[in-house]
Amino acid sequence: MASPRCARPSTPSNPKPNLNPNPNPNPNPNQAIHAVFLYHAIKNGMTMGIVNAGAMPIYEDIEQPMRDYCEEVVLNHSADGGHVERLLKFAEEEKEKKERAGPGGGKVVDKLEWRTKPVGERLTHALVKGIAEFVEEDAEEARQMFDTNLEVIEGPLMTGMNVVGDLFGAGKMFLPQVIKP
Repeated sequence: MASPRCARPSTPSNPKPNLNPNPNPNPNPNQAIHAVFLYHAIKNGMTMGIVNAGAMPIYEDIEQPMRDYCEEVVLNHSADGGHVERLLKFAEEEKEKKERAGPGGGKVVDKLEWRTKPVGERLTHALVKGIAEFVEEDAEEARQMFDTNLEVIEGPLMTGMNVVGDLFGAGKMFLPQVIKP
């Protein structure tokens, strides 16, 4: 028997509809539309759901104009009524760009560019993105800047965890993104 507190969940256990508008999905728009849906659903009272949150982007990391296009479709609202067509066109253009670039092609991004930032920003970035590769090196660098280890914890590490907490609390980040194996 379910406890009285859990007897009537306010949201079904799998409320996420199939919102994928493209039969041959480009993973980026597909993941983005699901992240946007969850962001708005949580803001509007969704309390539970079964999702693969670890595969979802953080809401604020979804680049424009993709986030706007996804929000128009999820919220079924745009000034001109052309939101579905706009997202479909965008998804197709993104797919074509990837195909033209070939395997491993596309936009050249320096994935370690964040490593050039000050240690506090690097620690925050690593905490938000779940990157453990440089944590010991950065924590040691931060430790050299303070008189005690506790100051590292109360300073740059707590600053990073506050960012994670704010994203998590706002429904912009999900537990599997916070706790990674």
